[in-house]
Amino acid sequence: MRRSHQCVFLLTMLYCSSSLAAIDLDKLKKLFDSGDSQAAYDYANTELLAHEGEPVFDYYYGTAAIDVGHANQGVYALERVLVSQPNNHAARLELARGYFILQQYSRSRAEFNIVLKHNPPEDVREKIYKYLDSIRLLEDRYKTTSAAYIEVGYGTDSNINSGPDNPTIIFLGQTGQLNASALEQSDNVTKLKANYGISTPLTAKTSFNASINANLNSNSEHSELDTATYTGSAGFRFLHAQDSYSISLIAQQFSVEDDDYQQLAGINADWSRNLSQTSTLQAFAQLSKQDFAGQQARNVNTSILGAGFTKRFNSTLSPVLFSSIYLGQDTPERNSEIARQIAERDYYGARIGTILNISAKTSGQFSVNYQGSQYGLEDINGILREDDHSSAEINFTWLLSRNWSLLADASYIKNDSNNTINAYDRKQFSVSLRYEMK
Repeated sequence: MRRSHQCVFLLTMLYCSSSLAAIDLDKLKKLFDSGDSQAAYDYANTELLAHEGEPVFDYYYGTAAIDVGHANQGVYALERVLVSQPNNHAARLELARGYFILQQYSRSRAEFNIVLKHNPPEDVREKIYKYLDSIRLLEDRYKTTSAAYIEVGYGTDSNINSGPDNPTIIFLGQTGQLNASALEQSDNVTKLKANYGISTPLTAKTSFNASINANLNSNSEHSELDTATYTGSAGFRFLHAQDSYSISLIAQQFSVEDDDYQQLAGINADWSRNLSQTSTLQAFAQLSKQDFAGQQARNVNTSILGAGFTKRFNSTLSPVLFSSIYLGQDTPERNSEIARQIAERDYYGARIGTILNISAKTSGQFSVNYQGSQYGLEDINGILREDDHSSAEINFTWLLSRNWSLLADASYIKNDSNNTINAYDRKQFSVSLRYEMK
């Protein structure tokens, strides 16, 4: 939480007892400011009985004690400082940090919020926000917490219907032309997203979690292709040593121009293990049922199994590398030739990307994805459909304030298929403003 801005706060420390003559405060301050908290703590500890209760001494001693792992001693010393100097915001800041280490989260939050009210330097303010965010996450284990956001954006989409750009098709050996409305359609898109999530602890290591999400896209010209996706999930999370397990039910509805198009219901299971402080291994599985309104031949049961790995690096930009692989299968509910042709498929995929912390208020995410699919039966033209679906995404986030952020997203999708009617590419770009209720 220190050290460059400590001098700003230390201007409030105007009291100094004459009894401090017995200790070399300059030496203690130099040890403290040099970052050698252990040496500062050891030196102050030799004078503790003579000088405890003196605010300047207690500040250095208490902060150094927290640094070297004696949070209880440090908290007591800093509490003594505030008794005589309630406006000493440097001591209050370190006391809040001590409470955090001791897992006294409500007291830590209260002290951090008092410091925020006195307009600390910007970098101190940002660090306090990180502590407050951590407190909110950690309190998931002890009390009911919730989070929500709403996001409004505007952008462009080169192919809102994922249509081909080539109108020529082959049907039963004959060449034909697709209707213009079936070809790729570009448009400007207004986006609205909203999310609400809640977590309730059941025991120290078990919690119930639920969320609802809405994602609406409105096109400027092609309103017949407006889409809305609503997703709800609810389930349990279990902690055991370095392992985390979760299982949840999920329901999703996708509509086009206010008409139901697809419904999904399923169950998700996840496992993750912290291999170290910087690396995590994951595994996940999904079983779901997808129904398409008025297209019963496309109804399928889906099963997916995958694994992932995340690694954080302590270097410039603090990069986080993430990757995953998966296998999937869609099995049609109807055992008919048309269902096997258009819905039955085996597929596999992989994703790799990185998150970069460009500055205290700016982050970027880059990823590439690939999925290969093979369908179950040759179509009427004698083609056994095979697709290669690849994409690249780049996202930037700028924190404008505690609650507001600006997001920019760009993506490129390319679907190669041996059936030309299914081949397309798609470019998307949008800028959004998000408000998070914390």
